[in-house]
Amino acid sequence: MRKLVLLFAILALVFSLSAQVKEAPMNMVKGKENAFSILLKQTNKKEVEKAWTKYIKEFDGKTKRNKKTGFIFSDNAEIEKMSSNTVDVYATITPSGADTDLTVWFDLGGAYLSSEMHGDKATVAKSILDEFALSVSKAAVEEELKEEQKALKKLNADLSDLKKDKDGFESDIEKYKKKIAEAEANIKQNIKEQGDKEASIKEQEEVVEKVKDKLKKLD
Repeated sequence: MRKLVLLFAILALVFSLSAQVKEAPMNMVKGKENAFSILLKQTNKKEVEKAWTKYIKEFDGKTKRNKKTGFIFSDNAEIEKMSSNTVDVYATITPSGADTDLTVWFDLGGAYLSSEMHGDKATVAKSILDEFALSVSKAAVEEELKEEQKALKKLNADLSDLKKDKDGFESDIEKYKKKIAEAEANIKQNIKEQGDKEASIKEQEEVVEKVKDKLKKLD
């Protein structure tokens, strides 16, 4: 049952990501051209730039970021399902509150990719953004899992320390019990010795009195 729920959750995530892919002409380095964009939830610009740069390298293009324009350019990417020729890919990553917008242009050589002109090829672009978004979500969940596992490890370590403390307290109790037993035995012995000593003192007092009487008779 849990596996089934997890499957539905993953499918729902995939469908929701697909629904987020938008297509519209957008301003870029070469003017206003058709682009594909997706909103990546709960991400920041730096981590998305790093992830996109790594992801787009899978298509064997030369990728670099233009610090002046902010565009990430992948020269001569090989996207076989999109084109038999190489494709130049431009991308911008923009913060949007707690989320990040990824916008991508695909230059097929003479024309920019669009659903209106290229049909199935545009579907490939959407699947690329979907796949990337899913990989980003997966990486975020993996990072969350890592942090939660770290927290769990600390809790287990804390529990282990508490158990060690309990063992130490119990050991101390046993030591204290032994010391108490020894002290109680010592008290009994002490009381007996006090009694013996008091008896000896009484006997000695009688001896002293006899010697005093003896001294008086000599006066």
